[in-house]
Amino acid sequence: MLAVVIGCVVAGQWQLDRLQQIRENNARFAERLAEDPADLEALADPGADTVDEGALEFRRVEVRGTYRTDEEVLQRNRSFQNQTGFHVLTPLELDSGGVVLVRRGWVPASLDEPPVAEATPPDGEVTVQGVLERPVDQPSFGASDPDDGVLDRVFHTDTSRLDRQVDGALFPMVLRIDEELDNPTQDQLPFPAGTPELDEGSHLSYTVQWHTFAVIGLVGYVAWWHTRLRREPAVQRPDDPDDGGDDGPGGGPGGDPSDAPDRPLTGTTVGSPTG
Repeated sequence: MLAVVIGCVVAGQWQLDRLQQIRENNARFAERLAEDPADLEALADPGADTVDEGALEFRRVEVRGTYRTDEEVLQRNRSFQNQTGFHVLTPLELDSGGVVLVRRGWVPASLDEPPVAEATPPDGEVTVQGVLERPVDQPSFGASDPDDGVLDRVFHTDTSRLDRQVDGALFPMVLRIDEELDNPTQDQLPFPAGTPELDEGSHLSYTVQWHTFAVIGLVGYVAWWHTRLRREPAVQRPDDPDDGGDDGPGGGPGGDPSDAPDRPLTGTTVGSPTG
């Protein structure tokens, strides 16, 4: 039981440490979101295969290029105002070289064929501002995208997978347009995805749960020992009298029936005829 209590405390402290790390990261990300957009080329090489995702995540950047609508894909299971739909992911060919996958925003589920005509991006060279977010690799379990073929709809923003069907080197992070719309209308599609949420997860509740389990286990263990030590063992001492006392020989209460004299039963003559 003590090992269980210690294990619960250790698990609770681990959850508390994770919560503190997330809060520190969220504070750092909030500072990045408040900064003015920087030129992507000043932070990383747009044509690089790998980048420091931790240093770039939630950084506001600005890029210039031309959208490639013929290589557009849709990400499944995205929601907006309690409606399920898709996010439009459109590659942007940069003037300086390289390609960035832009998360342009949400469209309803009825618009399930890319390129989405109702959400066509501007033609020609454009300037795009947004927030860099990490790509999501294919998971070991659960929904995943096919490894072969050209994808029109995806579950995950796996830039290494989409790089196979995009002409040129695809930047290994996603640029999320987070411009807010006060009263979006149908002709403003796609609706911007909004600023990424800085969520603390469930670490605080898990911390409370684990420490509660430790307290319950410790209190229960102490109460069990307290009850056990107070309980008298039901063992009879050798000098305790039997119930009813000792009435001497003769088979009475407390006596030994073998010490009683042999005598016939009252009213019966042994060996004599009746009558």
